[in-house]
Amino acid sequence: MEPVIANNLTRRFGELIAVDSLSFSVLPGELFGLVGSDGAGKTTTLRMLAGVLDSTDGDLTVLGNPFPSGVETVREHIGYMSQRFGLYPDLTVDENIRFYADIFAIAAAERKTRTERLLDFSGLAPFTGRLAGRLSGGMKQKLGLCCALIHRPKLLLLDEPTNGVDPLSRRDFWRILRELRSEGVTMIVATAYLDEAERCDRVGLIHQGRLLACDTPDNLQKLAPKSLRNPSLEDVVVSMIQDPVTQSNEDQGSGGWDLKRGAGAGQRLSGLGPQAPLEEVDTRPAVTLDHLTKRFKDFTAVDGISLTVPKGQIFGFLGPNGAGKSTTIRMLCGILPPTSGSGAVAGFDIAGQAERIKENIGYMSQRFSLYEDLTVAENIAFYAGVYSLQAAKRKERTEWVIEMAGLKERRNSLAGELSGGWRQRLALGCAILHEPPIVFLDEPTSGVDPLSRRKFWSLIYSLADEGVTVFVTTHYMDEAEYCDRLALIYRGELVAVGTPEELKRSRATGEQLPSLEDVFIGLIEERDRT
Repeated sequence: MEPVIANNLTRRFGELIAVDSLSFSVLPGELFGLVGSDGAGKTTTLRMLAGVLDSTDGDLTVLGNPFPSGVETVREHIGYMSQRFGLYPDLTVDENIRFYADIFAIAAAERKTRTERLLDFSGLAPFTGRLAGRLSGGMKQKLGLCCALIHRPKLLLLDEPTNGVDPLSRRDFWRILRELRSEGVTMIVATAYLDEAERCDRVGLIHQGRLLACDTPDNLQKLAPKSLRNPSLEDVVVSMIQDPVTQSNEDQGSGGWDLKRGAGAGQRLSGLGPQAPLEEVDTRPAVTLDHLTKRFKDFTAVDGISLTVPKGQIFGFLGPNGAGKSTTIRMLCGILPPTSGSGAVAGFDIAGQAERIKENIGYMSQRFSLYEDLTVAENIAFYAGVYSLQAAKRKERTEWVIEMAGLKERRNSLAGELSGGWRQRLALGCAILHEPPIVFLDEPTSGVDPLSRRKFWSLIYSLADEGVTVFVTTHYMDEAEYCDRLALIYRGELVAVGTPEELKRSRATGEQLPSLEDVFIGLIEERDRT
């Protein structure tokens, strides 16, 4: 019998229909993917399957038991890892696992054997005494998975388990999932990474609470518009969830969105770039670093980095979790003083002119730096005050941000009520409200759906075309392809710098070029061996 059978499954929150008449089943031992836009209903669906949220209507059977009446019968056979899995940062790796073993009343003998195996195949065995709060993002995800697996579940539910995790950690995480599948564990994975969805046996595409399609990745790719050449699963997802009116305006006719510099891709808006007239004749690089180093007591977070970023370039800064990316960006933004070495941003010294740097840059963090209990207009007004914009300029820029973000009808909505894509564009607007010549974007598309990611990158291209320098960190290797140049940092050291094409050719062993993800992982593994 199928471990999961849903028939017209529905969940309402007041007048909002989060999940609308969902019907699907999952086969024993299957790895089933759930993909869709922000707010599509993926998390709500998983919460109903986990028995932590009752459906409003429809029928749901999990592991042979009707829900909600049969939840307690099968709860011990379900593992659920939510987006904010409950790790305790002040407990060690071992103590977190023991805590969840206590919750499920795992016997001492089985607990010891099970814990040793989980630590071994997750690679966490050397770190049992480390506090969870001091683990990297990838290690936290692995620990969360260990805690979800401590009671040997028959059904494992994972809600965007690799969100914000670097490619190396993602690869390790999916290796673990493949091992679990070989052991017969049935898994349902909600993910924003379409390359991950392609690894699933079948994929369900949800949009606005409805199931639009459900099939193998290969069969889903056949649903792509005929105009697309060699469509990916992401092309299919974007074409199916995109508003027809928007699509007719943004589709370039041959291959979907044209994300190429100067191609006029997607949305084009005036007023994106810096307006200072002297910028045209200033030939200084946007960013220069010379043996930049940062130490925290005995730990060297950034070790002698030297690089130059010309104006108007989209520069990608890549590296595993904990490699030193955020520390470097904090120094570039004038937030953290370097231990040694030197650097300049927008012509200002990072050690002695931090305040001038802050006036000439925009910064957008991974968490979007918005106040969720303020409205769209109030968030913009707050940042206009921070940047001391005069009344006339404030009004002009406010209207520009609202138009750019597509929030004309939602200017009085709370930021916390917006979908991820809208919050993302609002955060970008607030970061460039004062028209800075340089923008730092720290994983700006983490956890955002494919359509929102493509719209966001069209805005980044528009910024660069107007002369703005964009310094961006990302864990999406397909996004790294969109950058003019890339730098890879690992253990605080600069490992490689070049265009995407140059980096791939440097690692090619024949005529076939490797993917950027293969280059990324290969360089890190090579450095580990030295």
